[in-house]
Amino acid sequence: MLDFAVLGLLMERARHGYELKRALGELGFWKVSFGSLYPALRRLEKRGAISAVSGTGRRKAYQITDEGLKIFDTLLKADPDASETERAFQIRLAFLGHLPRERRVQVLEGRRTKLSTNLKSAREILIDARSNTENQDRYRLALMEHAMATTESDIAWLDGLVAAERGVASQN
Repeated sequence: MLDFAVLGLLMERARHGYELKRALGELGFWKVSFGSLYPALRRLEKRGAISAVSGTGRRKAYQITDEGLKIFDTLLKADPDASETERAFQIRLAFLGHLPRERRVQVLEGRRTKLSTNLKSAREILIDARSNTENQDRYRLALMEHAMATTESDIAWLDGLVAAERGVASQN
């Protein structure tokens, strides 16, 4: 996912390593070390996805290449698998604006479906846990309830994003 995020940021403009590290942090959920970033940059450069351009001072800036655009597009358009992590979804979401509206709606609705399935399972587990009065731990129950509330909130947020996408479409 680091390669995908780097390519997405380079879609905006050429950047040097420090700018990329800062921009990844500004996405709000990614703390990357230079020990991870620079090997990723070398790997992307070796694949022909990025190229070095003259930067300021001794710093080397990187820009995305045509090959990098293809790789980014393929990664962005790929159907997420069932094991896609929260972070992977957030990274995909950060660059969702590069997809056509119909595909954005599909991605958001797919995430909503996954969360709804998880919520249904969590409710069943919580019901079972509440009915087991022998080994009931109030902190575990509270944690389950919190996870359910968070998931419900995420579903409502996704519903808002989908509604906004559909609202944009109806205004056109």
